[in-house]
Amino acid sequence: MPTWVNVKSIKEFFWPLFFLVTAFALALFSSMARHNGQFYAAGFLAIISLVFAFIVCVTLIPKLLARIKLDFLMNLRFFRFTKRGVTFILVVFILAFATFNTGNNLLILILSILLASLIVSGIVANLVLLGLKISLRVPKGIHAQQQAIFLITLRNLKKFFPSFALQLKGENEGKEDSQDTDFFVQAKRFPYVRAGERLRLRLQCQFGRRGVYPVEGFEIKTTFPFGFFWRGRQLDAEGNIIVYPELRNLGPLFTLHPDIHGVEEKNRKGSSTELYNIRPYEAGDSARFVHWKSTAKLASLMVKDFSLEQEVPLNVLFSTYLPDPSRSDLEQFEKAVSCVASLGHYYRYKGHEFKFDSGEFNVAVDGHAKKYDSFMEYLAQVQPAEQLRLDVNEAPYPCILFAAGNSLEQEGLPHLDYLQL
Repeated sequence: MPTWVNVKSIKEFFWPLFFLVTAFALALFSSMARHNGQFYAAGFLAIISLVFAFIVCVTLIPKLLARIKLDFLMNLRFFRFTKRGVTFILVVFILAFATFNTGNNLLILILSILLASLIVSGIVANLVLLGLKISLRVPKGIHAQQQAIFLITLRNLKKFFPSFALQLKGENEGKEDSQDTDFFVQAKRFPYVRAGERLRLRLQCQFGRRGVYPVEGFEIKTTFPFGFFWRGRQLDAEGNIIVYPELRNLGPLFTLHPDIHGVEEKNRKGSSTELYNIRPYEAGDSARFVHWKSTAKLASLMVKDFSLEQEVPLNVLFSTYLPDPSRSDLEQFEKAVSCVASLGHYYRYKGHEFKFDSGEFNVAVDGHAKKYDSFMEYLAQVQPAEQLRLDVNEAPYPCILFAAGNSLEQEGLPHLDYLQL
C-alpha cells in the first residue's frame, strides 16, 4: 500500500513537472529565435510556452496549496496594533514618502532598518509563541457566587529558545455562556518562561450562575520584541467546567419546616452535642467530658451528659414542572434549585444519608462522593420541564416536596411552593 501511494504521488507531479520544463525550454528557444530575427517562430514558441505554464498553474499549484498548512491565516485574528506600533507605522510612512521624493541615501538606510525591524519582529514573535502547551487544573465542587481558584500551567516545549512577555486568556470570551463569569475575561501574564520550563499561576474567578461552561481553548499573545504589535495563536483545550448551584442560607427554610433538619434531639442521655445534664464523676467516665467550671465551684469532679441524637431518614422530592415559565417564575425556579442543593450540602456536611427524586433523575446519596457529585451535577444542568414527571403517590416518608404551586400538594406530605420563596 505505501508503494502504491508513492507511485501515485510521483505520477501526480510528473506531468506538471514535464510541462514546466518544456515551457522553460520553449521560452529559451523563443528568445533565441527572436535574437536570430525569426519573429514568427519566436511568437509561436512563446505562446506554446505560456500555454504549458498555464497548465502547470491549473494542475500543480492547487495541489501544492492544499498540502500547505495555513495556520498563519488563523493567527491573523490575534494581530493588533499597539499605540507604539501605530506611531512606528506613521514614522515609516513619513520616511518612505520623504525617501521617494528626495532619494537621500541616509533616509534609504534608515527606512531599510525600520522595515527590517518589522520582519525581525514577526519572526521573533512567532518563535516566542511556538512550542507552548497549556494545562488547567479545575477545582472540585465549584458553586455559583463563590470564589474558585484554578491552577494554570504553561510549559515551554522548546529546547533552546525561551518565551517572553506572554499574555494568556480564555478563548470563550464574548459568547453568551461566558457573560456570567470573569474566567474568560481575566488575562494572566507570563513575563519569562525558560526553555523546557513549567510555570504555574493561580487564577481566582467567580461564576455568577450554575451550569456547564465549555472551555474551547486559550489564546496566548505577545508584544515581544519591540512592543509594536500584538501577535498570538490559539492553544487547543477541550473540557467543561461544571458549576454547582449557589448555596443559600437555610435558616428561613428550617423555620418554616423544622422537621427537615434530619436530626431530632431527644431529652434523654445520648451522644449528641447538646448538653443534657451535669452529674458527679463516675469510674469509667472520659476525662474530656469533665465540666471544669462546675468542678471548681463544687470542689468535686463533675462531668457532662449529652442528649440523645436520633437520625431520621430523609427524602427530597423536586418537581421541575413549571406551569408558567415567565421571567419571575424562572428566577424562583433558580432559587428552588439553590435551596435543594443547599439542603443536600447541609445533609452531606452533617453526615446524613438522603434520597433525591425529580421524576427524571433519582439517587440515594450516602457516604460515597460519586453519588453526591452526580446529585450536584444534575442540579447544575436541570431546566424547567413542560409536563409533570414526578409521581408523589408512592413518595417515601418522611420527605419534603419542592414544587411550583399546589398541583402536587398532598395531605401529610410536607410541601414547599418555591414560587413563594
